[in-house]
Amino acid sequence: MVREERIAHIAKHAAEQGLARLMMRLPATRATIRAAAASQSHLYELCGTYGEACSVLDRMRRDISADPAIIAEYEIICAEIETDVLRILLGDR
Repeated sequence: MVREERIAHIAKHAAEQGLARLMMRLPATRATIRAAAASQSHLYELCGTYGEACSVLDRMRRDISADPAIIAEYEIICAEIETDVLRILLGDR
């Protein structure tokens, strides 16, 4: 049970971090993103995925031995998640 609670805490932290990053990347939709994430669990989970991907990307950018191709792949992943979020907000799931 303690392990499950720890995992839930980590997931919540990633989602909150991802939500904050999305609000910075997409400032015109800040209020909408926050409200939608609070009411749509799939969007909240997507925020978590975005938070995790951004964290990995940040670490790789600081690592001089990181493979540039993988960095580029994570940049694409983050951009695609941003596009997915915009589609969700516009109702184009």
